[in-house]
Amino acid sequence: MRKEGAPMTGEKATSAEEARRAALDIVEDALKKNFYGFPIRFVHTCSELVDPYKFCAIPTEQFLRDLLKTLREIRFEENDSPRFRNTFAYVNPDDETRTVYLCKQFWGAPDDLRKDSKPGTLIHEVSHFLGTKDISYKNVYVEVHESYGLLMGKRGAIEEKGEVYTAQEVARVNANSLEYEFETIINHQGRYENGSYTCCGELSRNSVCRHRETGHYHLHERFAKAAP
Repeated sequence: MRKEGAPMTGEKATSAEEARRAALDIVEDALKKNFYGFPIRFVHTCSELVDPYKFCAIPTEQFLRDLLKTLREIRFEENDSPRFRNTFAYVNPDDETRTVYLCKQFWGAPDDLRKDSKPGTLIHEVSHFLGTKDISYKNVYVEVHESYGLLMGKRGAIEEKGEVYTAQEVARVNANSLEYEFETIINHQGRYENGSYTCCGELSRNSVCRHRETGHYHLHERFAKAAP
């Protein structure tokens, strides 16, 4: 039987460890900047939303701390099988060795945090060890607004593999939603040049942007939390 993956050496091993370090720095910075909250419940509406909060996921502080711990524990192997030529990486969620298998698409992914990046991929895959699922690979946004003391939003049903999920459900358990929260909601919009980001002045390359809109992380302070 062919072994699933193989250890790496040389440039690929270095690249994998650099991606781990980037992901660790990014998650640590999100914690430092309090970019976390609690999933919230909202009333579904068909009306147009006014000045809505827009997000992909709302991780809790404990989830981010568990993510950091698990990122430090993972080990890497490469799977260069043609079967996985269109795959960035994957894990077996119940694998006690915490192995992340890196595939062909991973090596060409951006090193910095942006859509389909190396650190974003590791955040996605490692979150599976903490219970997230691959419900959808689409970029599913949740949009909600406040109206007359209520939090209201679109249902946004997603159908995948014969199952129907609301956007609210996807945001809570979908690994891609967590990845895209980092890659498209709280990432830097400016360039990194002369030792800092042009959008916010942040000095650390592997970080999140304090100038992004993060009001959704505080909605639980005024509205009902979603059931665990």
